[in-house]
Amino acid sequence: KGKGKGKAEPEPKGKGKGKGKDKGAAGGPGPKPAGCTSVYLRGLAYQATEEDVRQVFEACGNGPTNVRILTDKATGEPRGNAFVDFDDEGPVDEAIKLSGTELRGR
Repeated sequence: KGKGKGKAEPEPKGKGKGKGKDKGAAGGPGPKPAGCTSVYLRGLAYQATEEDVRQVFEACGNGPTNVRILTDKATGEPRGNAFVDFDDEGPVDEAIKLSGTELRGR
């Protein structure tokens, strides 16, 4: 009776169950946790420097207190991701509004 019709797909079982569900770049930035003073950048141009990132976020409060561009351990090449730290929560809200800003073509 009704075999194969109208059934929802079964939930994944085992390793990786539910991993990545409702997450991804298409959704934009997620909610800011209380006390958050950093933003994580992804999709950063590989040519972007710490100074480039500082310039983009300089109008957020007093500007970044620290910029750390992540690099590949084996090659030392940039991975296209970075952490940007601020002195308090206010600038983080301003930084989140810059989501989607192009830097060095990416």
